[in-house]
Amino acid sequence: MRLLALGTSALLSLALTSDQHPITFDEFSAVGAVSEPQISPDGHTVLYTVTTADLSTNKRASFTWRISSSGGSTRRCPDDTTKATEARWSPDGRRVAYIAGGQLWIASAEGAARNQITKLTGEATGPKWSPDGAKIAFTSRVYPTCMDDACNAKTAKATDASPVKAHIADHLLYRHWNAWDDGTRAHLFVVSPDGGTPSDLTPGAPYDVPPGPFGGSEGYAFSPDSKELAFSAKDQGVSDAWSTNVDVYTVPVTGGQITDITRDNHGADDNPVYSPDGRYIAYQSQARAGFESDRWRLMLYNRQTNHAAELLPSWDRNADAYEFTPDSALVIGTVDKSRTKIYRVPVTGGTPTLLVADHNNAAFTLSSDGHTMVWMRDAADHPAEVYVGSLGPRGMAQVKQVSHVNDALVARLKLYPLEEFWYAGAGGDSVQGFILKPPQWDQAKTFPGVVLIHGGPQGEWLDNWHSRWNYQMFAAPGFGVIIVNPRGSAGYGQKFVDEVSKDWGGKAYTDIMDGVDAALTHAPWIDRTRLGAAGGSYGGYMVNWIAGHTDKFKALVSHAGPYNLENMYGATEEVWFPEWEYGGPFWDSTAMATQYRTYSPHLYAKNFKTPTLVLHGERDYRVPYTEGLSMFTALQRQGVPSRLVVFPDEGHWIGKPQNQRLWWSEVQGWLTKYLSPPTTKASR
Repeated sequence: MRLLALGTSALLSLALTSDQHPITFDEFSAVGAVSEPQISPDGHTVLYTVTTADLSTNKRASFTWRISSSGGSTRRCPDDTTKATEARWSPDGRRVAYIAGGQLWIASAEGAARNQITKLTGEATGPKWSPDGAKIAFTSRVYPTCMDDACNAKTAKATDASPVKAHIADHLLYRHWNAWDDGTRAHLFVVSPDGGTPSDLTPGAPYDVPPGPFGGSEGYAFSPDSKELAFSAKDQGVSDAWSTNVDVYTVPVTGGQITDITRDNHGADDNPVYSPDGRYIAYQSQARAGFESDRWRLMLYNRQTNHAAELLPSWDRNADAYEFTPDSALVIGTVDKSRTKIYRVPVTGGTPTLLVADHNNAAFTLSSDGHTMVWMRDAADHPAEVYVGSLGPRGMAQVKQVSHVNDALVARLKLYPLEEFWYAGAGGDSVQGFILKPPQWDQAKTFPGVVLIHGGPQGEWLDNWHSRWNYQMFAAPGFGVIIVNPRGSAGYGQKFVDEVSKDWGGKAYTDIMDGVDAALTHAPWIDRTRLGAAGGSYGGYMVNWIAGHTDKFKALVSHAGPYNLENMYGATEEVWFPEWEYGGPFWDSTAMATQYRTYSPHLYAKNFKTPTLVLHGERDYRVPYTEGLSMFTALQRQGVPSRLVVFPDEGHWIGKPQNQRLWWSEVQGWLTKYLSPPTTKASR
């Protein structure tokens, strides 16, 4: 560790061309993570959340802030000390619902008259107001057999007090992401904003509303007349682990009959939104059962005819987020060529009109009249901030940044923007890549290069400020960063996404290697003799694959990467994933011959020679940490320089501040040790 730290410090001490300096971990952790911008109904005020890390306590804290939509001074809401999140305006703009201490609270718009609404054992999250302001919907974790909170409290207390902590399972999906199934489920509740006993609208349901582990309040919505709620849930019983079939349901606000309105589709249907006139429920839908990365179609369910149809059948992009305007047009967010963009389309269909395209834009909300929109924008060289614009017949106007949470910090740093390039990929088609210059960049010198490989494999690198795999942190020690979006990446059409499935080490590998060659041509200041590669999840798989197939790299970093695909199948929790990606279970002879025994990195372990850092979280149930242990064993047994870092309190992602500090120290140190600092002149 001492030698690695000294190597990194030596690179960081290189002279820069200005008073700005490379980003350090302390500065990276000091970035305020802006999220959840909410415009008031009258369009005059914005609430947003800022989350910051505290290295001394190894925790993060979130506060809600209030600012005029025209900018200016800010203040915390409801007060300076309350850690409030998920703040939502009442329809009349006079009150705000928020979550504090795991419970639902209400305050006036100015933060006064604070009142705790819930005191539930399973806590509360995801508040959403009914249009008439008479109810708030939220979710809380319950034991499905319990009919009241007293039962939930008694059951939870008995579980905690028991000295036996054994996990017992009768079916799959007994653990998910980073937690074992504890028997509780998230249920949908409604309560009066004036208080009272919350009403469980899904009593006894053995499923979560919305599906876990990451579903939020986007998974349910009130009808315009406030008499009904639509919600998404996955009720697949014993097939839960190998089915992706999520459905959209409706239920009266008073409780009663739950109706499945998407039962005929066996792919996923999610995130319902009612049109202002109550005629439609919009939702996103995947047609292919078992494929979690199928295109998210934007569907309109006609509540009079009980028939659903796709609004944009020829639009080869995902409906990632959407909201109705008062005149029943739809504003849609989608990833397109490495940037999240915002479009508008009439409810009658047609070609979507581009509204916002600069850098990366997400989490938009509209004022009641639809004339003001607020959203978050970030880029590779700037963390997210809140933006506001006027939405008119001709598109967006008067766009301005209104929050300035990170401006002062960013001003001290030497941060280059991404440089875009395109090249011919494995299919002869165009593939997009980016290059990031190191803060020490000098046209007279060459610099080592680090190739980043994203996870998924259906995912993408965006022009954004990544909270974990941050491009600037990879560049900070003096590395040029090569970023490519190979086969499987979203934003280039569904065919491009599909072409990685059942071909993990094929065309995507070619895309990456061709992308490295194209980047070296585009940026001759990157030294082709000093290249490293780093990736997580599928990116970690690809690093493991690279280790057995090329000696192009001098150092590798594999985080949470599948190593032995047969073992991976039996230990991962979301079984639908390997069954789709590899064509079936490993006892299927075709899948075994064409996938498991063709594209498993462990089959090529005898070729391992490149120094490799292996990192993993012990609570990673997506890619169990034994995959990392197995990779490390193969490297060590053959005498390949290697290092293992396992975090016992982390899952698939490394999130705790001090753990992130160690992660970055190890990654930067490893790459520095084997790639060395820039010393030579660039070739011309």
